[in-house]
Amino acid sequence: MYLNGRIGQVLGPFDSSNLLAEGGAIAAFTPEVTKPTLTKLGIQAEVGTLICINGVDIRIGKTGIYELDETVSIQSLSFPNGADENTIVDFIY
Repeated sequence: MYLNGRIGQVLGPFDSSNLLAEGGAIAAFTPEVTKPTLTKLGIQAEVGTLICINGVDIRIGKTGIYELDETVSIQSLSFPNGADENTIVDFIY
């Protein structure tokens, strides 16, 4: 697989704020990028955790894992109900 970009990981807990917005967990991890846009994403969280990606609500399924294998421009990412300390977000930007 060819990866074009930088790889990062942030660990929970997360509140309901946008992880890519100023002050968000991912934005803080990527200070060299004014407004990070993710191209690949993997999330491990408690089953049923609600994620909002680009304004679309998605629930973590019974495996506890959500992955986007294709390249997608992710401009907003949040956990509307928060996420616990066992939540892991892996990404490429």
